[in-house]
Amino acid sequence: MSNLTYEDKSAELEDILVKYRAKWQLDALAWLDYSDVCQIIRFHIFKKWHLWDQERPFKPWAAMVASHQIKNLIRNHYSNFTKPCLRCEHNLGGDGCAISKNGLQNEQCAMYAKWKKKKESAYNLKLALPIEDNSCLGESFIEDNIDFEKAEKKLHLLVLEQLNEKHKKVYTMLYIDNLDESVVAKHFKFKRDSSKRKTVRYKQISNLKKKFFEIAKTILKEEDVI
Repeated sequence: MSNLTYEDKSAELEDILVKYRAKWQLDALAWLDYSDVCQIIRFHIFKKWHLWDQERPFKPWAAMVASHQIKNLIRNHYSNFTKPCLRCEHNLGGDGCAISKNGLQNEQCAMYAKWKKKKESAYNLKLALPIEDNSCLGESFIEDNIDFEKAEKKLHLLVLEQLNEKHKKVYTMLYIDNLDESVVAKHFKFKRDSSKRKTVRYKQISNLKKKFFEIAKTILKEEDVI
């Protein structure tokens, strides 16, 4: 049985990293240069060296590890670019806003205006990116695509595992059945806020949405959902 070391395969790994650089752009993450990404991948493969079955080709295994590391880096940093509306108590779901004149998220909100000016372009970065087209790499060892529908279902299940029965029902109605808050409030007899806003709000639902968001954010940091 072969007993190859990391150094024995370092040249092949560098070849993989060069090809990834030609197909992948991380320019939106200004503080994370591709040379840093390469160092992270090298170190990770060195740590996981014992997991490579040396009876099998090295490149497919190394490319899979590199692919997962890059996806994780994007996923972990991507949350820095999301709209502040996701954490805002005035978020009505989708692009709705309870405080803007037209009911939509826009620059009337100072936080939204700042996000649009400084982070929107990075937020619009496509997570799949051209790495899916691996024809020029010469070998078919990179995952063809990311199944976002499967990832969404997995995230829902992981969130639901941390909720009690009542909150599971609220979460399901809001985010899986996509029902309006008024329907959820009526079902659970939640009282509307006493404020004079034009848009009806339910404090209990707002608090639960914040709770759901924090749980999901923690899961995305700790679990390999994508």
